[in-house]
Amino acid sequence: MSKYNELSKKIIEGAGGTNNIKVVNHCATRLRLTVSDIERVKQEELKQLKGVMGVVNRGNELQVIIGTDVANVYSSVLQVGEFSETQAKQAAAVELVDGEEQNKNKKNPFAVIVDFISGTFVPVLPVLVAAGLVAAVLNIAVTFFGLSDTSGTYTVLTAINNAGFFFLPIFIGYSAARKLSINPLMGMYLGAILVHSSINNAEGLNFLGITIPQVTYSTSVIPIILGVLFMSVVDKGWNKVIPKEIKFFAQPLLTILIVTPITLIVLGPLGNFIGTYIASGLNFVNAELGWLSVGLIGALTPLLVMTGTNQALFPLVFASMADNGYDAFVMSGMLAANVAIGSAALAMTLLKKDKDTKAMSLSAGITGVMGITEPAIFGVLIRFRAALIGAITGGLVGGIFAGIVFLKQYAVVSPGIAAIPTFIPTDGSGLSANFWYSLVTIVLAAIVSFAGTIIASKSGKFKS
Repeated sequence: MSKYNELSKKIIEGAGGTNNIKVVNHCATRLRLTVSDIERVKQEELKQLKGVMGVVNRGNELQVIIGTDVANVYSSVLQVGEFSETQAKQAAAVELVDGEEQNKNKKNPFAVIVDFISGTFVPVLPVLVAAGLVAAVLNIAVTFFGLSDTSGTYTVLTAINNAGFFFLPIFIGYSAARKLSINPLMGMYLGAILVHSSINNAEGLNFLGITIPQVTYSTSVIPIILGVLFMSVVDKGWNKVIPKEIKFFAQPLLTILIVTPITLIVLGPLGNFIGTYIASGLNFVNAELGWLSVGLIGALTPLLVMTGTNQALFPLVFASMADNGYDAFVMSGMLAANVAIGSAALAMTLLKKDKDTKAMSLSAGITGVMGITEPAIFGVLIRFRAALIGAITGGLVGGIFAGIVFLKQYAVVSPGIAAIPTFIPTDGSGLSANFWYSLVTIVLAAIVSFAGTIIASKSGKFKS
């Protein structure tokens, strides 16, 4: 870990020192630091550090883009800054104290919404990625190795896959509550109530004589989000009026007794209605705009990632998955985009002579075509306009093809070469045309992006 210590020291200094850092966290490629005073952060100095691909500011959260080495840098930052694991992991505990101060710094409503969506869905992604890839492994085992659907192995793998999606309201409940600065276990509790066998898709229920609509909550996301949003209002309201002597037991009791029936009677059905119409809306867009809509996703993904607004697409994906069992809009377009982004970075390894640039482009390019694009976007595309042009062009062409053939992804996994098995249908039908279409999309996006980057660079119009 010592080789990361120097970088960690400089990151801590650039973030305003240890006394300015409240929370240390990370996702797939970014070191996430919640700071007390964003004005003390030296963003330009951080951007110049070797090993840092970019810096993004989200309210009081400083996101330092590291790439695939982020886990090692995270551990080093904990060690160098003497941050405890408890402090690092229990971000909610810090946010609970400073949530109001942090919210004051987020005045842009759109930025607040995107930040909430990102903070809610990103922590859940490892569960969904694991569950989705297990489904892919299961498909391969059945299709190519003759695994029987009556075997114990099949049963266990199916349970691993299903649990990741069936209990999604519990996971979302936890992360949404944490993001809203209330006890995350209360959010998890509400999610567990929704998927309980006596509630989930139950008919003939009522509460105090009021009919409870029959709703399937397993795999859903919008009902629990609405429920936790309401819970945050109720919980914070009780926190102000309940005497501290009885707050420990009275606050959670009164909160859950109020939130649960309102969620079951009003918010849950409303969320289910919204989710259904989002899925219908996506189907309508695909039907009316067809290949163009997917092509636009493929072309615009690099720009969405740069601004962080790609996170706002998560609810669309989950709504489509819950309603259709697949997504043929966002994920299909992003397959073309991710491969195009990685290919553009790989093209720069041929165009640049500087060893550091070549090494970074090679590493970022490989991870990009596999499905993790932030190193390529912030390390290559932002620096070299030719690569950005190539990536946009390749994503557009690959996305148009994916839209024409109505390419479907059957699991929520970052699209790329590593996610190819998730384009195999989950009905056991084997390698259908959809699988081969995914390969054609990858090849098409890669070739167009690679060639487009070289042509744009050689033209002299898009040199950095």
